Amino acid sequence: MQPIPQKLNHDMTLLRLPEHHYRTDRLTGVLAVPIAADTAAEYAILPYLLTRSCAAYPTMVALNRRLNQLYGATLAATVMRVGGWQLLTFSISYLNKKYTLDGSDLTADCIDLLMELLFHPALEDDAFPATVFAQEQRCLLERLQGEMNNKRTYARQRCEELLCPNHPFSLNPYGTEATINALTPASAEAARQRLLSEATIHWLYQGEEHTDALAKKLEARFATLPYRRPAALKVDNSFAMKESELTERMALKQAKLVLGFRIAINEPGADVDAALLMNTLWGGCVTSLLFTHVREEQSLCYYCASMYDRFQSTILVDSGVEESDAEKAKTEILKQLEAIREGNFSDDELEAARRALIQRYTAAGDNPDALEAYYLPQTIFENYITPDEKRSRILAVTKEDVCRAARLTHFDSTYLLAPEQEVTAQ
Repeated sequence: MQPIPQKLNHDMTLLRLPEHHYRTDRLTGVLAVPIAADTAAEYAILPYLLTRSCAAYPTMVALNRRLNQLYGATLAATVMRVGGWQLLTFSISYLNKKYTLDGSDLTADCIDLLMELLFHPALEDDAFPATVFAQEQRCLLERLQGEMNNKRTYARQRCEELLCPNHPFSLNPYGTEATINALTPASAEAARQRLLSEATIHWLYQGEEHTDALAKKLEARFATLPYRRPAALKVDNSFAMKESELTERMALKQAKLVLGFRIAINEPGADVDAALLMNTLWGGCVTSLLFTHVREEQSLCYYCASMYDRFQSTILVDSGVEESDAEKAKTEILKQLEAIREGNFSDDELEAARRALIQRYTAAGDNPDALEAYYLPQTIFENYITPDEKRSRILAVTKEDVCRAARLTHFDSTYLLAPEQEVTAQ
């Protein structure tokens, strides 16, 4: 079944996801704003503040009691960056009426609860309670610190900054330590009000009920707001040819080498499927050229993988290496890209990559989380493609398509996170 977005009043859309066969239903609100250095932190804290209490249920105990009354319904919130957008998601999952004791439909009550969380937070003097706010501020700082402590994640982020300097793509969706520390309970509440008025909003519904009643309920809630004016994102995927290098040192044992590439293919372009398969062949699966030749045959790295961001026209190749092998590994990584450009790979290697890529789309409907994760990024362009359609497109990609995608991939940046000279272990 092809998902068809239903246009709602107040500049919103509602998308019912197809092939629902789960015991739980779910409604997720995707609120997207252009990511910016001065607003990332204040938006990032909101999903966590808003899913722990509201005016009707002002404590976590009271909110959890209400969720238990709804057959153990669950709330979830995430913060992520997709291209130049910062995406905040708020979702509620609840038991399908076929599995409730009396066949009662929980949809209306669960949607009401989600709306209460968004529209009527528990406030004190028009600000979030200081104690609650301080807890979530600390948690946000810990999430940011956790990324830095994961040296592989940190190295990729630093390469992104080198690859796209002064560009939204290089911003962390959680903000920075300085901007998180600068938050206040009042500024977070002001950000909530601005978010509801300025965000691009898409609702993803997984369930068997008709969406008309749901649509009316959502529209009625947002009718209480002043006129919504969603912020627009100016998409700029142009790039200048350059070669940047940066080496940093930390207390660690294994060096992290990340190479950054720009590729002249991005959503919603027609060649994205070829780029996806090219990336999988290059370093996106266990039979890839990077895994086979750089890691297994030449033992130049502990791991080596490539990641294609189809919304930002970038590819990162990250690897764990001995610092003495970094230059050799870089040379071999570039050599494998050149091999794809020239078609120097076997049909078996291409088909193994194709099978690995198709399997990812086959698994998209395995559970509600996977299905939502598949469709959520598509809300950016409202260009919805089912997993079955995606598999068909991947099957249609030819060897020449893959070679052409590789020829549109340009080396840009080298980032090396190396051990401090006197440090032998971490």
